[in-house]
Amino acid sequence: MSLDRPPITAPAPLQAPDLPGEVRVESLDNGLEVCLLHNPQAPIVTCALWYRVGARDETPAEAGAAHFLEHMMFKGSASYGPGEIDRRTQALGGSNNAFTSHDSTAYYFNFSGDRWQEALAIEADRMRGLTLDPDEVDSERQVILEELSMYEDEPWDALEQQVHAALFPGHPFGRPVIGTRESLRGMGHDELASFHRRFYRPDNAVLVLAGDIPGDALERVAERFAAIPGGAEARPELEPVPVLEAWVRVERRAGDVARLCLATPAPDAHDPDYAALRLLVAVLSSGRASRLHRHLVEERQSCLWVAAQVAEAPTMGFLSIALEVVPGVEPAEVETEVSKALAELVERPPTAVELDRARRLLLADWVFAHERVHQQALAAGFALSLFDLGHTRRWLQRALDMTPAEVLAAARRFDLGRAGVIGWSLPEEEADGETDGAVADGEGAP
Repeated sequence: MSLDRPPITAPAPLQAPDLPGEVRVESLDNGLEVCLLHNPQAPIVTCALWYRVGARDETPAEAGAAHFLEHMMFKGSASYGPGEIDRRTQALGGSNNAFTSHDSTAYYFNFSGDRWQEALAIEADRMRGLTLDPDEVDSERQVILEELSMYEDEPWDALEQQVHAALFPGHPFGRPVIGTRESLRGMGHDELASFHRRFYRPDNAVLVLAGDIPGDALERVAERFAAIPGGAEARPELEPVPVLEAWVRVERRAGDVARLCLATPAPDAHDPDYAALRLLVAVLSSGRASRLHRHLVEERQSCLWVAAQVAEAPTMGFLSIALEVVPGVEPAEVETEVSKALAELVERPPTAVELDRARRLLLADWVFAHERVHQQALAAGFALSLFDLGHTRRWLQRALDMTPAEVLAAARRFDLGRAGVIGWSLPEEEADGETDGAVADGEGAP
């Protein structure tokens, strides 16, 4: 007796998804870019306003200005007194927040579908100009200085900043987004007002409305923003990122466990091989079966955890690996194993099985990162403010389509084990007498 069996067919190629919902991108006459993402999966609306300004646009004397203004945006404008934005948001059952990076600054509100226009009123009011009351500026400066002290006392934050400073020496990307004590103490009403006037204009901004938005949403935006003049200053031209020719070591003493932060230069997100870089990082550290996790956490049990990530930025690129060492394990042994893992990306290139798993993890991460309307709004704003709306889907689809040979060719081109920064935060009893934050060039290459 014979059994009829269905023919074996190859699995369908993986496809990068589009943003959920219906997307429409328009521009007002004053240059404000407006993205309308209609997705009525829940009766809520997220309003996210992105400004194309961040720490990279500051002079050394202005270091921290974008982050300082992030605070001051909630401290008074023509129609909203100090603290009133937060009180109004809470009274309407919403939430708000903001964040600053080297490349951009974003402000967002989440409201129910019948109250979202309050976000437009707030954003338009503080785009026109801030009160920047000197007393409020002085008060918030102290808050930021305390925040800076907290970062300096937190082992990971302090170590990462020292590594970035060594990776981008003398460059804006190497300066902390929060600024320095010297720059913050020299920054008052006039300096903040000048920075706001130069960059916080409609022609330097992207406004995203996502969720259960009505059909006249664009008209509501125009009512609030069309009369605000453009005239933003062009972004300062960035000097070239310094090229490291050797490994640089950074060591500090803090905390109760040994922490490693290793960073190496890598292509920025415009590079055609950026997709390969994302695949290689997934092979290294995504999931329990990844090379670093399996070897350092599961098999050798020398690390408590390990993670790797790659920057998604338009003008700088780096790959970083972070881990915490199990007490009693020699940090130098762990460093050697990480070094071998980087070298083996070329010497023992990812197998078809590893790449298939990495592709599926990248795809799953995308889905999880775009589940909620709030996440969709931020994703659209990020893409439009720094790239274009299709940026993420393009590199993801490229990653899903790449062959093992293409990934290997990219890994050889990257040469990730050639140079970078090795940063250790060691418990005091493990320190070797170096001063806190000491840097040595060309020593201890992986």
